[in-house]
Amino acid sequence: MAIGPSAVERWLDLSTEELRAQVTRLVSARLPGDHAVWQAIRRHPALVPRIRGVLSGLTATAAGTKDEAMQKVWISKARAALDQTTPPPVKAARKPVVEEVPVEEPEAVIELREPEPQQQRQPHKAIPTMLFQEPS
Repeated sequence: MAIGPSAVERWLDLSTEELRAQVTRLVSARLPGDHAVWQAIRRHPALVPRIRGVLSGLTATAAGTKDEAMQKVWISKARAALDQTTPPPVKAARKPVVEEVPVEEPEAVIELREPEPQQQRQPHKAIPTMLFQEPS
């Protein structure tokens, strides 16, 4: 079965083992969170918790393997993709065409001042000497 937005519709009917195989392939593909596959998954509220469970199982399976660190990174990215919210599509409103008139920017004004005299500084107070006693 292929990984694609149309294939996600069939994932609802898959057994746990078949879903695990698909999610493993999805995690290995390292698709960005805004990819169409992740968007299709997030549209199915019943599928999201099942995939979370499979990701937890994959994390447990990866423990102790030589690729554990990389697998955990990929799985955490997949979890982040699941948690991403998809913004609703925004309809682009037509903007009226307005002729732009270049506006001249005023020149920056730099004020030169005499430096203010510094206040008298307080002399540093002596720091008391600390004695440490060795334990007997």
